Amino acid sequence: MALTIEWKHRIELWEKALWEACYKPIQPVFLEGFATTEHLSPQQALQGAFQPMPPGTAWGAKWEYGWFRTTVTIPPEAEGKRVVIRLNTGGIESVVWINAQAAGSFGWGHKEITLARQAAAGQRYEILLESYAGHGHITVGDGPYPDGVESVPEPGPTQCVVGESTLGIWREEVYQAAVDFTTLFDLSQLLDPLSLRACQIDEALMDATLLIDPELAEPEMLETICAGRERMRPVLEKHNGPTMPTLFAFGHAHIDVAWLWPLRHTERKMAATVLNQLALFEEYPEFRFLQSQPHLYWMLQQRYPDIYARFKQAVREGKVIADGGMWVEADTNLSGGESLIRQILYGRAFFRDELGVDSRVLWLPDVFGYSGALPQILKGCGMIGFATQKITWAYNGGERFPYNIFWWEGIDGSAIAAHIFTDYNSEMRPRNLVERWNTRLQMNGIHSMIQSFGWGDGGGGPTRDHLEFYRRVQDLEGLPRVRMASPAEFFEDLFAHGLPKERYVGELYFQAHRGTYTSQARTKRGNRRSEFALREAELWASAARALRGFDFTPKTLWEQWRSLLLNQFHDVLPGSSIARVYEEAEATYTEILAAAGQTAQQAARMLAGSGSGRTAFNSLAWERRALFATPQGEVEVELPPCGWAPI
Repeated sequence: MALTIEWKHRIELWEKALWEACYKPIQPVFLEGFATTEHLSPQQALQGAFQPMPPGTAWGAKWEYGWFRTTVTIPPEAEGKRVVIRLNTGGIESVVWINAQAAGSFGWGHKEITLARQAAAGQRYEILLESYAGHGHITVGDGPYPDGVESVPEPGPTQCVVGESTLGIWREEVYQAAVDFTTLFDLSQLLDPLSLRACQIDEALMDATLLIDPELAEPEMLETICAGRERMRPVLEKHNGPTMPTLFAFGHAHIDVAWLWPLRHTERKMAATVLNQLALFEEYPEFRFLQSQPHLYWMLQQRYPDIYARFKQAVREGKVIADGGMWVEADTNLSGGESLIRQILYGRAFFRDELGVDSRVLWLPDVFGYSGALPQILKGCGMIGFATQKITWAYNGGERFPYNIFWWEGIDGSAIAAHIFTDYNSEMRPRNLVERWNTRLQMNGIHSMIQSFGWGDGGGGPTRDHLEFYRRVQDLEGLPRVRMASPAEFFEDLFAHGLPKERYVGELYFQAHRGTYTSQARTKRGNRRSEFALREAELWASAARALRGFDFTPKTLWEQWRSLLLNQFHDVLPGSSIARVYEEAEATYTEILAAAGQTAQQAARMLAGSGSGRTAFNSLAWERRALFATPQGEVEVELPPCGWAPI
């Protein structure tokens, strides 16, 4: 039946009441803390000068971090219950340690942390937080501004205000009912209102609102919750027929290595995200999470070795999907060909040598366009597929891209399987699944798509909500099937069923983000000079090693190459990051040029040999003539390709 306005309104009210009843605060929590711009370890922070910081306390200058601590004890009324804590420092994102172990994070995507699934009265928890205050106004396209008005004004002496923090009981029965209720209500709104399936769901929801009474005292209220769940159970257990499409799903938290925040803060974003996933792995054994960029693993390893060890073990156990191809999700239009190859070679080497996995899919969801040289590079580097979603972001208008799944043919004729999905921060509610399939670019010839879910860029990745909805929608009548699997498994399924015949030749042009390729010219110049300098250094050092025994190995300039690859991240090199990111990038280029220049000069001196004469070197791949000043006047010298000659 089609819901009347009155019944629909009633169902909406019950849905809201269920979600609001999930959390029952039982006592306030008070914080003490201090602020600093130093990058402290938890052990160092605990030696700080903590002061009481009750709700309403202002703190946090530009670039500052607040360290907060508190102690809570489980009260008798929480015995045997799921107990969570909500801490509101007022900061943007917080990494949390519980009883001296890194445990999770708070941010806009994560509002509570579970202390115990079955709490014991009297249990004591020592809690420590590192919370980021921010660095002022963040914008990705405000304006225009009147004369004299700063587009990015400097923040005042404080940016944050401590809010209310509480310890509470998570009513798990109510939460499970809320997810059941929303799953069915979402689905019913997507179906033909006259269909039998929609009628049965609507009847179940109406009956559930008559059974569930949120106004009763807790014991009686929970009894009505159980009755309501029993009424909804039969319609939640209906499965699909054989012709539904499949969405290949996995957790994901796209983390920009640097963008509206500097590199140092990305370390915290990575730690916060990883801690949340480690907690989910314990409760949801079916969960799999993609972490794609080796640099973020390396960053975690350097800053938080204990967290990294736990995350690496999750990779070994198959819970973390370590795949993605490149060292970072790099720009592909300004980066040179040699750099793009090294992005993949260095990325795959880290996955193989450090994590013990074979990375086979290039995962570039957020890059601003894709060079026509990539298919040849990917095939040459042993990759089987390419996945992105950015091409669909045509919010400035322009021509609609025609395909989701196709053969992408490069300049030289090489072709690789390609998939364009439409969001890398999806939810797992029924409406998101139906939207993913119904808004596909090609209507015929495909049977599957990727559904990566979770909050990115500081959201902390997937939450329990994502996983609870997943458990209900895997094979729910009326929705696409959902299968927890990796990007590589998605492409293997395509190969097994046969890719569509569609083929796209040349560059995948991105029509939005206009202007990024003409901004931050110093950074672009530094990138190209560094690419040239590293080539020169390796060319002459390799020759000097072969002919003169020069001390040079593939690892000699690895640190410089890694720094260059890092700065080719798709928000750094194109020019869409904040000012501090470019200050740091330009300082890095100075270091790269110095190290590469020193290596090249040392190698050239060894190749030239001893004596009073001079030698000229030509790193170009063709013969050239060059003029050189000598005491006797200018001398023209014929220089061989990639070689040298005496003057």
